[in-house]
Amino acid sequence: MSENGLNISRRGFVAGAGATALGAGLAGCSSGTAEKEGTDLASTSPEKTAYDPEAGEWIPTTCNMCFNNCSIKAHVVDGVVVELTGNPESSIGNGHICGKGAAGIMMLYDPNRITKPMKRTNPKKGFNEDPGWEEISWDEAYDLVDSHMREAIERSGPHAVIGMSMVASQIGSLVRGSALGAIYGSAEGASSDICGTGVHQMEYLLTGTGNARPDYKYCNYVIQFGTNAGTATRHGFNMTAELFANRRAEGLRHVVFDPHMGASGEKADLWVPIRPGTDAAAALAIANVLIEEGLIDVEFLKTRTNAPSLVNVETGRILFDETAGKSLYMDADGTPKTYDKCADPQLEGSFEVNGVACKTGFTLYKERVAKYTPEYQEEITTVPAATIRQIAKELGEAAHIGETIEIDGVTLPYRPAAVDAFSGITRHKHAFHICWAVFTLNNLIGSTNSVGGFCGFGPACNGWTDDNPNMSWHPAVWEPEGLIEYDGLLLGFPGSYYQKIYESDYTPTSMNLMELQPLSEDKHFVHVSQANPDLYHTQPAEVAFCYACNPIKWWGNYDEQAEIFKNYNYVIGIDMYLNESSYFYDVILPECCYLERSEPLPHAANNHRMIGGMGNPWTIAVWQKVVEPRDGAPSSWELFSELADRAGKNAEFIGLLNKFFRVKEEYAVPMDQKLEVEAFADSVLKSNIDEEHDFAWFKEHGVYDHPRDVDEAYLWANGDAGRVPMYFDFMLEAKEKVEAKVAELGIPWETDDYEALPDWKPGCGYEVVDSDFDIIPVYHTDAINTDSWLMENPYVNEINEENPYGYTIEMNAAKAKEKGLANGDKVRLSSLEGASVEGVLATSEGVHAECVSVIGGHWGSKSKYMPRAFNKGVPVVHLIPGQTPDRLDHICSAFDQCVRVKIEKIA
Repeated sequence: MSENGLNISRRGFVAGAGATALGAGLAGCSSGTAEKEGTDLASTSPEKTAYDPEAGEWIPTTCNMCFNNCSIKAHVVDGVVVELTGNPESSIGNGHICGKGAAGIMMLYDPNRITKPMKRTNPKKGFNEDPGWEEISWDEAYDLVDSHMREAIERSGPHAVIGMSMVASQIGSLVRGSALGAIYGSAEGASSDICGTGVHQMEYLLTGTGNARPDYKYCNYVIQFGTNAGTATRHGFNMTAELFANRRAEGLRHVVFDPHMGASGEKADLWVPIRPGTDAAAALAIANVLIEEGLIDVEFLKTRTNAPSLVNVETGRILFDETAGKSLYMDADGTPKTYDKCADPQLEGSFEVNGVACKTGFTLYKERVAKYTPEYQEEITTVPAATIRQIAKELGEAAHIGETIEIDGVTLPYRPAAVDAFSGITRHKHAFHICWAVFTLNNLIGSTNSVGGFCGFGPACNGWTDDNPNMSWHPAVWEPEGLIEYDGLLLGFPGSYYQKIYESDYTPTSMNLMELQPLSEDKHFVHVSQANPDLYHTQPAEVAFCYACNPIKWWGNYDEQAEIFKNYNYVIGIDMYLNESSYFYDVILPECCYLERSEPLPHAANNHRMIGGMGNPWTIAVWQKVVEPRDGAPSSWELFSELADRAGKNAEFIGLLNKFFRVKEEYAVPMDQKLEVEAFADSVLKSNIDEEHDFAWFKEHGVYDHPRDVDEAYLWANGDAGRVPMYFDFMLEAKEKVEAKVAELGIPWETDDYEALPDWKPGCGYEVVDSDFDIIPVYHTDAINTDSWLMENPYVNEINEENPYGYTIEMNAAKAKEKGLANGDKVRLSSLEGASVEGVLATSEGVHAECVSVIGGHWGSKSKYMPRAFNKGVPVVHLIPGQTPDRLDHICSAFDQCVRVKIEKIA
């Protein structure tokens, strides 16, 4: 196969695909009508359809055009999908389908999608090298994968192979890791992208689960930092959009901090443009005003946080009762007592305990934020001081501090205000501190885990039926401070940052160095250690196994990433397209389209991409194939099952999956046979629901609902014990242990961010070191785009082409005029390191004056096998050096993507 991919128009695509499928058009448009009359699919009337709308069947299944996996229905006529819609019977989308989801039909019939395995014949690798793909049999493909994996591990051990995958296939990534571990003992992994590093950790600490959101149903005031949640993106987007829109129409006030006016900024009552990387300063200034104005929930801080903890002024460490092993608070009677025995904890004050001068954690927090006056933060963030004061007062007043509400007979605190954030604030070196400063605002007003406040997606679950608790969880309590633990995203199994911090060895066992980051969830350090193995005493991987991802584009500078991939001995790819990374693959195995495959539990435990809250039931949806896969291409589940079977590792592979999906022994599939996916799905459903609701039932009915109880939506509804941290003493414990370990190993490591209280610190690109390089590129996502492969979709591409800000560089109009630039100019962005990208300028009022903004950030495809996506969009991420540790947050592995560039007009 040469790299001269098919380059056809959207209308030509429709005509070709339609001719193949029905001898006519797709989705309500005949090819002849579209070509001859110049109409498009959206404007074609039902009378012109090439099929009988009443014919065929509507098959319930799950979308996979982004990671949210909304419930959909596929209209299938004579074995051909002719339309996709949302499934109104499911809470996962509530019958809606977004533009991406509707465009899934174009992926299914895309002639550029690969469906047969191929191997490289040209040993030279590079963006300008034709791999010389040669079609091979499946037997040869599996043999190549197996032999290179085995040889590498036999030669160099389990760290010789690194697995990579992306968030668009959460369960597929889980299966990939399980398969490589069970079959080959592979121990290395790399995180797919930057995602919510810092955000997830703070949400675990505060809500007991790694994804949280405003309690939209009852919330009246929402502040968002760096997120388009509920307007264009985020976990549970299609569950949130209608609810959030209705609440705004009913009067919810919406404030957005973001350098770019994205979907949230457009919908907001107040958009606050902010200098990138300075959100912590703004949040700490809001905290300053809340405290100074007395707009804080004192009772919540005393009873549901560790803010009253007595802290040794000299060491900064919390005092503990040596006998009980529990932290000390000062009671109103002037006696220090353990947190669980203290009747009336003192929130503020200075005391002496056994000769030790101490203050409460809240007193130290108050002292920390004192310098963050609105005026001080204005110099850092560019946000006017008056704006900060206004927002802080609105937030505090909207919180209804002291009020309660009754829900299902339970009286609960009512705090209808929330501060939310996501990935916009995580693309920075000090991301953990930024997220910490932002989310702690919810603690101050008492909205954490309160009605109308900031709550986890699925902080607790009592089971998916009234009499089967197999799928259940509830955060435990870490006894030394009474702090809530967490239950992990995706699978709901218990986890503990505190246990990791206090009990771990800290000796790194892999390239991702996770043991030195006990608060991290993301394996991002592998990008630095793979490039600098001698610096970190790590073993570089020899074979890369890339599943459903584009790792050349998911980090920083692409040329740096390309060199890493050139240095692997062998690279295996599993994908539907030949993207940029495929130019470095040695063999590629196709995965079938999501409409051609079945998978168990697309939302796993329902606590990752389902927003939760009262009125949103536990919804289990079916993912079933609606048409047969083209050329018999397998699903990832089938592919990994085949590898396990060939290796004689069925029992090991299935055993891991049984554990992850909580399969009961009486329903388990045979362990001595190759895994059959639908049979496994059947075992999962019977184990976690009941025998009636097996996979056959789901294939017919599509979805199963179980109502959510009050204590599943609000963590402390039953009066359970548990607090959340305000003073992070455990950070100081981690700092001591990390410093001791890196000193022992001779590894360079930054520990300055290990503090007990949040702070703002300048990250990369904050200072202007050369006046010509004064612009910060940022990127955003809209409702039609997610990952780079979507640009190959004709529907999505057409929308991007018609959007004046789709494939262009958006710049503040006044700033552009100041620099002698105008709308439509061809411009170049150049970094001090010598990287550059080019694009067309589109001016607006929706960008901070120091920034330019693009959609995606990783576009500008270099793959000629993806002709519609080729060279479209502006990949500003290419401007960012990605292999030095100075850009990494050493607590959570966040990657600082701020870089100052020069913008200039070119011919």
